[in-house]
Amino acid sequence: MAVFCGCCASLVTGCYGCHGRDHSEKKEPTKLTERLWFIFVMLVCFTSMTNMFFWLSAANDSAYFNRDLAEMTGMWWRYYIFFMALSCALCCYAILLLFFAFLHIACRQQLNLHGVHKVGIVLDLSLSVAMLVFPCTVLNFTSLWHYVPQLLKFVGPFAHLIGVIIMTSLSWFVAGGMGTLQRRGVPVRDVALWYFIGLVGLYISPVFIQSPCLLKYDQLPAKPLLYAHRGAEELAPENTPIAFEIALDLYDVYGIDTDVRISYDGVPYIMHDVTLGRTTNVADMFPDRYDEKSDSFTLEELKQLNAGSWFIKINPYGTTDQLTEDEIILFRKQKIPTLHETLTLILERNKTMLFDVWPPTDDTHPYFVEWLNVTLEAILDTGVDLDDVDYWSSNNGTHYTFSINTSDKRRVLTTYNDVDFSHIRNNATLNISTNVWTVQEEWMLSLFWCAGTTSISTSSCQTLQSVKAPAWQLSPIHYLVMWILFDVVSCIWVLIIFIIQISRKKRRLQQHGEEPPERYNYRHFMALEELSKNQKPVIL
Repeated sequence: MAVFCGCCASLVTGCYGCHGRDHSEKKEPTKLTERLWFIFVMLVCFTSMTNMFFWLSAANDSAYFNRDLAEMTGMWWRYYIFFMALSCALCCYAILLLFFAFLHIACRQQLNLHGVHKVGIVLDLSLSVAMLVFPCTVLNFTSLWHYVPQLLKFVGPFAHLIGVIIMTSLSWFVAGGMGTLQRRGVPVRDVALWYFIGLVGLYISPVFIQSPCLLKYDQLPAKPLLYAHRGAEELAPENTPIAFEIALDLYDVYGIDTDVRISYDGVPYIMHDVTLGRTTNVADMFPDRYDEKSDSFTLEELKQLNAGSWFIKINPYGTTDQLTEDEIILFRKQKIPTLHETLTLILERNKTMLFDVWPPTDDTHPYFVEWLNVTLEAILDTGVDLDDVDYWSSNNGTHYTFSINTSDKRRVLTTYNDVDFSHIRNNATLNISTNVWTVQEEWMLSLFWCAGTTSISTSSCQTLQSVKAPAWQLSPIHYLVMWILFDVVSCIWVLIIFIIQISRKKRRLQQHGEEPPERYNYRHFMALEELSKNQKPVIL
């Protein structure tokens, strides 16, 4: 057994301090500087975990993150995958170091972080902070941060239970290696005191957890209807006829959610971006007009452009490898559709359409004033009854949103996915349908499903259409029972561990003929220890 413990101590010391067995056998107290490094490792671990949690939660907008960064750098690449993988690597490194530090404490070994790890942990902190600041300062992508509280609402109940398990497991290390309950010094210096403060805070944290998935089982609303955002844009070139057909025919979505602009000759057409460079070959067809606004082109000029080849070339979602040769040829032939063509395609399938109409960007545009009337005329020309058309101005007045052929005839309120869940339920009581855009991840669909959202716009219709139930749903009563049960068991276990460890320490002191000091004074103790080392032996 002693050999096994020695091998474990050597392994732990080697991984943390890069020292061998001789160093692992030392029983000297840890230096103050190394204790500070231990605290620094805990700080870096928390920061890197926050960083990883941020990038995992931001997966919902990974495509938009890649797009914006590609426009900035001029090169398309899956940037989000790199950032997420790096955040996970930094977090794993910090957690492993902290884990080996606790093993040192369990083996009662001197902490001595190696210089390589000191450089690595400083680099870890620097990269983690930089990755947290980067989306806001460089990309002005502050919207990514709202995913963190949303994901916390989704994983909150389970994070509480996991946190209780981890803190309960740490009780052995706190009570044995760092526990100093038997010392009678200044309590703020006692690690055990801070441990119990954190543990009590964790016990009562469910009071602040408000997840829409904590819902009675018989109160689960109907699954939100799915609007295909720009068509099946993860499977086909966005805002093209083939993308609309795939979403409507293969995945039976409720409708299409897209954007409409007005050409220079007054024809509404389907296009999201202000310019044409990202999704067309305008650089090849009109090299002198590459940077011009798309609404400065006539319909005839727009129809000369190819709107599908970019998808095959860039492969933004990693889905083109599954295409057949015939599908690749079909994608490469896609053109920019008009509103009339798209609406006709949708009405033939008895589906609905939700779209934003953007006014011309230049006041010299021939239809700068009449753009809304032109849009209404194009809709009515398809045979749509005026009673089936609902439109309203956006909150900031920049564009109008149209809803056509909705089944329930209720007003539709479109909102970004950082909306408060209570607003969705309030809208339902006012007979207002809420459409949330854009929802790509299953966990986010689960949140809005339990919150009672009427419909969502998604680019992942092929994934979300197959979801039959929320990822999890738990009755508040059941969660209350789990909460109390875990807390009670944890509290009993921690008290037992501390009693055992304190008893072991007292027995160990008695076996060596020592008595625990009446009052613990760290400086006085170290002074006596230093004096005993320097005292010369007396020769009789």
